[in-house]
Amino acid sequence: MSATNITEAFVTYGYSIIFICAFFGIIGIPAPEESLLVIIGMACVHHTMDFTIASVVATSGTIVGMLTGYCFGKYLGLPILLRFGHLFGFTVERFASLETKYKKHSRIAVMFGFYLPGIRQLSPYVAGTVNLRFPLFLLYASIGALLWVIPYMAAGYFIGSTFSIPPAYVSSIGFILFGIFILHLIIQWIKKKVKGANT
Repeated sequence: MSATNITEAFVTYGYSIIFICAFFGIIGIPAPEESLLVIIGMACVHHTMDFTIASVVATSGTIVGMLTGYCFGKYLGLPILLRFGHLFGFTVERFASLETKYKKHSRIAVMFGFYLPGIRQLSPYVAGTVNLRFPLFLLYASIGALLWVIPYMAAGYFIGSTFSIPPAYVSSIGFILFGIFILHLIIQWIKKKVKGANT
């Protein structure tokens, strides 16, 4: 997908194509969201799209996707876990532990989870499942969406007006951050095991 492809799609479908891509990317349909945002920013350089309108539409699609995931988690998540969770070793006690930990770190999980592929798709479902207060979730999701959409689009605008860099490489940033996050979890798990073995 290139800036030309985005421009052609925009000419055909208007700003709705941006909303749709942002929405489906959040609810779990595989999509290179970072690259898409950067490409949209690059397309704005040539005034094919308006940067302000495009950023508002992308942010709106992202927030609606987050709210959709939250509702699925809130109304379907726990019943499904209670019915089929035993197949994966899930227990009510583990859910209580998950609920406590998630609510304690919900601000970080929701707002900064946008920068971690996979986490941003999973976060709204978990938030709904553990029944995180809706006003808090909406606030964190809205701030997180703005902090995620605007910088990537601004980077695309800067790249498009200054350099000739393939935007496909930009999507690697999210996967690198995700890898660092997973590595951090593994290190913490190992430390916990070592500490437990020494006590």
